[in-house]
Amino acid sequence: MPATVVGRAPGRVNLAGEHTDYSGLPVLPIAIDRSLLVAAAPNESGLVEVHSEAFEGTARLSRTTPDEGVAAQWHGYLAGALAELTAVAPGSGARVLVTGDLPAGGGLSSSSALTVGVIAALAAAWSVDLPPEEVARLATTAERHVGVETGGMDQQVIALARAGHALRIDFLPPAVRNVPIPAGLSFVVAFSGQEAPKGGAARDAYNERVVGTRAAAVLLAHQMGFEIEADPPLLAHVADVDVVDVLAEELPEKAAARDAARTAGIDVARLTALTNAEFDPALKISIRRVARHVLSEAARVDAAEAALAAGNLKAFGAILNESHASLRDDLRCSTQALDKVCAAMRKAGALGARLTGAGFGGYAVAAVPAGNEDAVIAAAIGATGGPAFTVVPSDGLRLL
Repeated sequence: MPATVVGRAPGRVNLAGEHTDYSGLPVLPIAIDRSLLVAAAPNESGLVEVHSEAFEGTARLSRTTPDEGVAAQWHGYLAGALAELTAVAPGSGARVLVTGDLPAGGGLSSSSALTVGVIAALAAAWSVDLPPEEVARLATTAERHVGVETGGMDQQVIALARAGHALRIDFLPPAVRNVPIPAGLSFVVAFSGQEAPKGGAARDAYNERVVGTRAAAVLLAHQMGFEIEADPPLLAHVADVDVVDVLAEELPEKAAARDAARTAGIDVARLTALTNAEFDPALKISIRRVARHVLSEAARVDAAEAALAAGNLKAFGAILNESHASLRDDLRCSTQALDKVCAAMRKAGALGARLTGAGFGGYAVAAVPAGNEDAVIAAAIGATGGPAFTVVPSDGLRLL
């Protein structure tokens, strides 16, 4: 049976606001001109069969018990998508083909593009009209099925972006606005030579930082004399206090989640509860450095938006450099390869460069004066072997 719907879900490059979304603090990403195409044809089989040109084998998942068919890591995203579609899209089965030019495993959000594209294409194939905001919401929860407690940045920009613009996303309260990219500014992305895996040690390291921000939030609130009532507690709940940056320097360098909870007088489960993963409450985790990065990075989102609005490309580049230094030194999610490719792109004329995505490998992004792209690309490839290429701020999700 021929496909009845094809969804185009682009990749994502984040410009500012890295590791802030799961703390309820703002981000400033773009959707890019590389994407996944998800073609879907409905049937009455009760199975969703998905073939991806990027991976070997075909996933065969039951609509009623999708988790039982997970035989490879990428199947977990499909199972999460089907689980979230259960309540909103009662279709029986489908055949799905995934293709496209978006690199997998490099931190350009191929997993989120897959999840968003599959949810949108299957819902449309089953005659369910989902607005892009709802697709993004479902996709965010779906991705947590694989055990990574992600925020909602990737899914929202993939669903909602507008060509020629970055998307400023706020989470508390929820809001989005388009930020025009000024003339004369180009973006180059470069692979570090190391994949950015979502499983294993990288998943645990990511979740450790999530729990670290929660512990920081309740300890800061405790210093200020109140308790955060919302669950999970987020740094966004204390970020607007004038002295929060000063108080953050008084946080413990490291502490176990159970000790932070005891100090704040709360149940430790409020810090360690994750959608589909376990977290050891006795594990000592970074708190002061994580809080320092997240709070300063949220401020850099405001500064980056202002620099773009003013057309101040030099200031924007400096913000990227500051962000990378914070990700390297405080959040500690950079690698020697990412540091090397960023340095090479700056030396070749980039205004600024930083890792993009969760880190631990993957891609870096450079802000480049128009006309200097080739030199920056050559320097990046010389540093790590590539690939490296320009990306263009593009539209989000489209059903074709």
